[in-house]
Amino acid sequence: MHSASGTPNDVAINPRHPEFDLAECLSRDWHGGDPFRTAFFNALSLTFPKGEKFFIESVRAFQRDVTDPKLSQEIRGFIGQEAIHSREHKRMNDILAAERGYAVAKIDARLDRDTQWAMDNLSALTRLAFTAATEHITAILGHQLLTNPAWLDGADPRMAALWRWHAVEEVEHKSVAFDTYLACGGNRRALRTGLRVETWSLFNHVRAGIFLMLKKDGLHLKPKVWIDGWTWLFGKDGILRKAIPAWREFMREDFHPWNTNNRALIERWIASAA
Repeated sequence: MHSASGTPNDVAINPRHPEFDLAECLSRDWHGGDPFRTAFFNALSLTFPKGEKFFIESVRAFQRDVTDPKLSQEIRGFIGQEAIHSREHKRMNDILAAERGYAVAKIDARLDRDTQWAMDNLSALTRLAFTAATEHITAILGHQLLTNPAWLDGADPRMAALWRWHAVEEVEHKSVAFDTYLACGGNRRALRTGLRVETWSLFNHVRAGIFLMLKKDGLHLKPKVWIDGWTWLFGKDGILRKAIPAWREFMREDFHPWNTNNRALIERWIASAA
């Protein structure tokens, strides 16, 4: 049975406690004045408080079953990081609701529905597989955000700082749920199924969030907003299109998150944030 952590020894998974002053920038289209790009990131944020809570619970359910001391320590770090992500994005989402009048509760209700379905219909091990799959999505998006300037070109520096912090920690703990799943007897078929399901689910929740915000701002019927936005995401140089090869790597039988060693991204961020 696989029981060892795959995280490199020189990658520490320690919770950080950043402080972000977001009220002023969240009162406007903070991503270069572009409503779609701003809504895309804001919609991602709407998914995180409920999602991170689900990830924590999925990993914590197997915490006592892990015998490898290194992986056990990394699980504690994972839980700490994800809890702070949930807190900071809950704070961001509350500011969005207050400053711009967005119906954040509607997205929360959608997420609660999906989470409750998973709790009622999936085994604990399957929920962990879906968590490991989603962590792959967040890790490759984090990698892209840290390496592709198009993600944050024109963004308010305060928002860019929040998203880079989150991206770095997703890279740091990208294999914790994956290693825990394999250590506890999981199989790769469920991981691959989980990736397909969770990709579709995340896409739908983000799409719903974007629509909700653009509708509130009176922009949901403007074709140019959507055409420019989808081109930014999926066009020839689209930010999400560039992540597709890394997404596919998860389907390989010999896949491990740290097959892509991006420690340099972590080190670069730590140096810049010091």
